Amino acid sequence: MSRSNAWIAGFCLLLAVALGIMWPYIALVAAAAASLLALYLLLRNPFWAFSAFMFSLPFATLRLVPITGISNPALMAIVVLFFSMLLNLRKLPPLKLKMLGAKPWLMVTFICVAMLGTLFPSEQGIALKWTVMAVTLFSLYLVGTLLLVNPDRWNQAVYSFLLGSLASALYILYDYLLVPHSALYRAGSFYTGGRGIGIAVSLLVAVPLALALLEKERRWHLRVFYYSVALCSAAAIVFSATRSSWLALAVLAVIELLRHPLRALLGIGLIAILMLGLIRAYLPTTYEYYAIRIFNTLNPEYGPQAEVGFRIENYRISLNMLASRPLLGVGMNNFGERAGGYGRVTIPLDYKLNTHNAFLEILTSTGLLGGIAYILVWLLTLYELALVATRGPPSMRPLALGLALGFLLIIIDSMFHSEHVAWLLAPIFAFGSVMRRRVLESRTRSTDS
Repeated sequence: MSRSNAWIAGFCLLLAVALGIMWPYIALVAAAAASLLALYLLLRNPFWAFSAFMFSLPFATLRLVPITGISNPALMAIVVLFFSMLLNLRKLPPLKLKMLGAKPWLMVTFICVAMLGTLFPSEQGIALKWTVMAVTLFSLYLVGTLLLVNPDRWNQAVYSFLLGSLASALYILYDYLLVPHSALYRAGSFYTGGRGIGIAVSLLVAVPLALALLEKERRWHLRVFYYSVALCSAAAIVFSATRSSWLALAVLAVIELLRHPLRALLGIGLIAILMLGLIRAYLPTTYEYYAIRIFNTLNPEYGPQAEVGFRIENYRISLNMLASRPLLGVGMNNFGERAGGYGRVTIPLDYKLNTHNAFLEILTSTGLLGGIAYILVWLLTLYELALVATRGPPSMRPLALGLALGFLLIIIDSMFHSEHVAWLLAPIFAFGSVMRRRVLESRTRSTDS
């Protein structure tokens, strides 16, 4: 036997022994190899890493940090995206802040005020943590403006997000059906530590986005995909028992009734059938509980108003906080920590509940200087998306319309929850900037020609 044949025979023998030893763990080894390959590809291509981040958003939680170890998919995707950008820094286009308008400078103002606020609040750890999250949100916004350079990439990023929304919604509905019949349970609670609120934010964007892209789509497989995303996401929101999201969906239903009456009635009918068929069969306790709370809200003589009363009380507390620290606020997310000193009596102070209003939360956190700057970022983004949806090129209008309606639903939901720094905001801010920039560039080229 020649030396080369001996090497080949030895290698084959070694491989056979290795396979024999690892055979019980072959599935685990294959999964690890596939994960390493995927990680390698994401690190080589920053836009693929950004698409993975978009896919992960519907699996994120409002906690924004790992629950047990690193268990938040969006956080892991952010880490991969960071290293991918770092490794491909020389290949990235230059950052042109002038073409992004006032939005980056408003966000910088907000962050600078938040950093100053970390010097004074009673809970500096909380303020520092949320300030770091705000910096991360701003960084993700800049990354989005760099990577979303053309309509093809816009569509790929949106498809990734909608695919993640469908996967998340199907998993939520599957989990919903496994819950014991008598449990007080909100669909999506396994994402958010017992509450179904967090996951509804991403799905609220997925519903109008899928419906808007559906309008000019002729390929049957994509039409089925968009319908599936819209219906499954809406069903998951309904079963999450999140009343603010219900209100946002009701607003969307009215808009759809005005734009596409037949399609809207069909969708509402399917959701109603699903609700009537499953709520009574699987989760009667949950919806009886929340129905009683809504009834007591309208008829306070029949029950205590702690659940609603503290939300109304927050308005007075917020005004007191702003009066005491009007410029810099009390520090990021320190409302719950400081509410006892400004008149909170309805809810026990141990709960440290936030404002349940994103705009009050940001105003009390960073005062008028930071709060108004950040709220202007929201309003500018809504204006940019609405501008492109109404006056932009026809090819861009469906995507801009879907994003504008989705962002409007986030704003409605945020009036009742404190989702003022959520990862989903970063790509929406970025889409507004890059789409507006595209329209301005096309107008400049047409004027020159």
